[in-house]
Amino acid sequence: MTLFSLSLILFLIMDPLGKVQGFLTYLEGLNPKRQGFVIVREMLIALVTMIIFNFLGEELFKLFEISEITVHLTSGIILFLVAIKILFPSTSEEEHKKDTTEEPFLVPLAIPMIASPALLATIMLFASAEQDPWKSFIAVIIAWIVSCLILLSSKTLLRTLSPSGLTACEKLMGMILVLLSIQRILAGVILFHAKAFAAT
Repeated sequence: MTLFSLSLILFLIMDPLGKVQGFLTYLEGLNPKRQGFVIVREMLIALVTMIIFNFLGEELFKLFEISEITVHLTSGIILFLVAIKILFPSTSEEEHKKDTTEEPFLVPLAIPMIASPALLATIMLFASAEQDPWKSFIAVIIAWIVSCLILLSSKTLLRTLSPSGLTACEKLMGMILVLLSIQRILAGVILFHAKAFAAT
């Protein structure tokens, strides 16, 4: 995969546009400077987590001797499930509720809102599929920077696009993710048939 494709997929899974209202809810009551500090802090925690999984994934998949076909199919399925979750969110996911007045730390902003299990699994899969783990590392950094800029501009985006506009953008991102997931699954199927044909 190209660096652009990797970065785009990771950005779509992070879904920062879909997290704008959730972040604002959890940061409600803090002064603007403190809100910016908390966003950067939580994003840095998420970044460190993603980097760990990026380099852990390659070694883990080598240890279990997981094939390239498995990586293609599994990553495609995960992307598809994430896309469906974006397109058809449950009621509980649409309503961001703040259960405490304390400033959020680590949970739920860094993990799981940004560094979600689906994102970490995808990073591990891509890192194991790429010959150069630094390529997936750079993709993580690019996706993270764009997501961080979006979340730092949360209030401006909400005023400009309105909640319905943000939702429309999020749905569009979900549709793109569906297309990428199907492409990934088809690549795995083609690879499987090619290896099966070569073995006969």
